[in-house]
Amino acid sequence: MRPNKPPRLLLRRARKGNSKAVWVILDRGREISTGAGQGCRAQAELALADYIQQNRQPHFGNGHPARVLIGDCLTVYTEKHGPKVARPDGLKVEVLRLSEFFGDKVVDAVTEELCTEYVKWRCGHIDARATKNEGRQIKVSTARRELVTLSAALNWCYRNKRLDRAVVVHLPQVAERRERHLTRSEAAALLWGALGWDLKTKKRNKLRINRHLARFVLIALYTGTRHDAILRLQWIVNTVGGWVDLNNAILYRRPQDAIETNKRRTPCPIPDRLLYHLRRWRKLTARYVIEHAGQPITSQERRAWKGARTLAALGEDVTPHVLKHTCATWLLQAGKSTFDVAGFLGTSEQVIRKTYGHHEIGHLRRVVNDVWNR
Repeated sequence: MRPNKPPRLLLRRARKGNSKAVWVILDRGREISTGAGQGCRAQAELALADYIQQNRQPHFGNGHPARVLIGDCLTVYTEKHGPKVARPDGLKVEVLRLSEFFGDKVVDAVTEELCTEYVKWRCGHIDARATKNEGRQIKVSTARRELVTLSAALNWCYRNKRLDRAVVVHLPQVAERRERHLTRSEAAALLWGALGWDLKTKKRNKLRINRHLARFVLIALYTGTRHDAILRLQWIVNTVGGWVDLNNAILYRRPQDAIETNKRRTPCPIPDRLLYHLRRWRKLTARYVIEHAGQPITSQERRAWKGARTLAALGEDVTPHVLKHTCATWLLQAGKSTFDVAGFLGTSEQVIRKTYGHHEIGHLRRVVNDVWNR
């Protein structure tokens, strides 16, 4: 007997007496209105996620892959493991996309052919995140990242006895990209752009000065700390974000008592040049290192970033995360070992070698010269 299909969205077309089409949740023959019209798919998806969490009880039986729905594996993984990840909202979106394609299929149906069909299906969708390039389709790398989430969910169910055997999820191959980083002149132009200086005209627009962004740029370049972690930095120990210990010159990236995730947030020593700025900023702020009216900067920082990037004549590929790549690249180009760089940035040495290894070629040149120049 085939298990019941998980709850899913259905666009109910306008009927007599109804002025518009509406998204409904279809679950075991019942229809539950989401209240979201045809153009409000995102709102309907959130309603579906809430409905599943509140009403749907996953069923695993004896754990045989032919009797367990993939949708149930994704549901229990999100509920049990979701709060521990660094980006719960991002996981929620990925699970919704996976459920739309895999939700009513059993785990035993996961094959290389089915995973390939998913990639083809996803790449036919429009990327809703694209603002400048509207109509841009989903990339293979995005579909691959979602399949990694599916693999993690199935592995979690196997480790926790929901499944009686491991199931392999086949991932598409994607070309390894060279991470964008800034040269020192580009970094200087970005910093000056944050302070209102136009690279082309060499003039300063006082209305474009954003010292909050200038602080963000300096912290990111000197410490390689992630974007969100910088915006949550405070001056005292807290449970919301990291904090700055000026007495011992240490930046703690992780909140007090927070559970460590794969996005490692280890403490790092504060460089002397940055420490000078931090001590000055401490006198100008109350709670957060980067704040406005006592509150952390969020959307304002994103708007300011675009303005500073334009003044610095940099492309759209320069995102806030590029500053972390820039810090890592500069350290490696200065001859620092991957072990030391990994420890400073709070990541694994394997990731440093894979992502930035091409910047460490200088020491290989010395090895070659030691042999052939004798």
